Amino acid sequence: MNYHDWEPFCVEPLTPNLGESVTLRLRTSATSGLCFLERYGEVERLEMKPVKGGLEITLPMHASPLRYCFFLLKEKVFIGSGGETATLPRYDRFFHLLASPSVPDWAVGAVFFQIFPDRFRNGNPDNDPQKGEWIYQGKPIVKKSWDEPVDPDTGPLQHYGGDLEGILASLDYLQELGVEALYLTPIFPSPSNHRYDAYDYLNIDEHLGGNQAFQKLVNALHARGMRLVLDGVFNHIGNHHADFQRALGDPTSPEASMFTFHPDGSYAAFFGVKTLPKLDYASPLAQERFISGPRSPVRHWLQKGADGWRLDVAHQIGEGGTDRRNLDLLRLLHRTSREENPEAFVFGELFFDTVPTLRAHTLDSSMHYAGFANPLMEWLCGMNVYGQPVKVNVEGAWKTLWDHYASLPMQTRQAMYTLISSHDIPRALWRLKGDIEKFKLALGILLTFPGAPGIYYGDEIGLSQTNAYDDFKGDPMCRATMPWDQTQWNPNVRAWVKKLIGLRKTTPALRRGGLQPLAAPQGVLAFTRVYQKEEIRVFAAPEKVTLRLPRVIDLLAQKEVQGDLSFTGLGVFEVLGKNI
Repeated sequence: MNYHDWEPFCVEPLTPNLGESVTLRLRTSATSGLCFLERYGEVERLEMKPVKGGLEITLPMHASPLRYCFFLLKEKVFIGSGGETATLPRYDRFFHLLASPSVPDWAVGAVFFQIFPDRFRNGNPDNDPQKGEWIYQGKPIVKKSWDEPVDPDTGPLQHYGGDLEGILASLDYLQELGVEALYLTPIFPSPSNHRYDAYDYLNIDEHLGGNQAFQKLVNALHARGMRLVLDGVFNHIGNHHADFQRALGDPTSPEASMFTFHPDGSYAAFFGVKTLPKLDYASPLAQERFISGPRSPVRHWLQKGADGWRLDVAHQIGEGGTDRRNLDLLRLLHRTSREENPEAFVFGELFFDTVPTLRAHTLDSSMHYAGFANPLMEWLCGMNVYGQPVKVNVEGAWKTLWDHYASLPMQTRQAMYTLISSHDIPRALWRLKGDIEKFKLALGILLTFPGAPGIYYGDEIGLSQTNAYDDFKGDPMCRATMPWDQTQWNPNVRAWVKKLIGLRKTTPALRRGGLQPLAAPQGVLAFTRVYQKEEIRVFAAPEKVTLRLPRVIDLLAQKEVQGDLSFTGLGVFEVLGKNI
């Protein structure tokens, strides 16, 4: 196997400083080769030397990313990020290694759990929003009892009473499942249940328990060795925010520079929604108040103990109502976060192609919709995320999974926030029309694939949606309340998730290993995870299949097997007696 990925044998140090020397090794049986290095617009051919296990070269980290590939002299093949080629690959298929600062070690392969706070657990009924307590979008808010289904017609008006105290009361449950980090959708004061239109970025919504509940939650998480990532809504704010109200009322105010007003009196807003005015970061005042200033929310909540930020619509943040200077602003958000917490994990909601943004040395990672969730679910359910029928076979799914993985910078590969459900898309079980076995297969791929897998609350117990299968809808139907009556849980699904998380946490190749293609029978998605000298083979078979295996340990059954094996679903095998 010719192999190069982000692991100690192949890259030393794993995240070099700019200007520092870095040693690159190719794991191979070849005895001679070259490193093709792109430097200052030229491609240099540098001789590698043989070492135990392969070939190596030491180079200066002259840029970030460092771009390179390998050429084996006797074999006459190039080794790029996408595998072997007969000709020199495009720069796009060179390996891309980032300089420091890069992904914090705690986030590499970590298991996340996403919570929509109003729907997870009600820990203190005394702070619940009450029926008609305020008006939102011209209508009084609605108070729902915990077991009432979500109403598709009153989406953001419905409040169920979930809060931070409910999350605090559930930490035993989460830790026992194996969760290592929480990602919470917005928790700042807002008139909606989703809180993506906050009017105060420096306090916690009192209906979620306020600042005191936040501090208790942070302290309890850290005492357990768990982490907390907050949702950073820095592209736009709520129209009730004081800064926007001042700008709206006085065009000569300093705050007016923070927004993009048009000659007809209208203003730039997220998707044109007037309750979500877009911040204009051409304004130094906007940058100071929301990102880099001493009292900015980016700094404030990291100082209070948060461990990072998920940046809402990260690709849209910019100047003049556009995404202009987006990359510069993402770097500023990342740099500011690291100034407050050197281990802050900052990832973006980059719904489409994440590669150009992440290669530009901006964020630590991204939500992996385009390169993971979308192709995987399209293959398993035959419907894309917009509700359109698609025809994606296993070869098409793998091509997209591999293409995105191979294109990513080395460090971000094991920290991409992989997912199959979220608060913005239909739940995976619903998309699979209640097929538990296919759902378990999707969860199995999620928890064995490279990245930092994110479980959307309720998926672990088989939570679905109440709308009919022919009524394709995500938000708000994907935001039902978490049932705490265990008779409503699917114990088989929960045991499956717990088992896979445990396997991931105790198997280095599943947590930190690279990815390689793997031949398999027709209709089977298969890949190999490699870390140091450990090789794990994963097979995902929606239908019954027979594999011919070398001597392996079946990690799900915890027994040694060899030869023909028939099964349906997920197979995870550690190869024995093989020196990679």
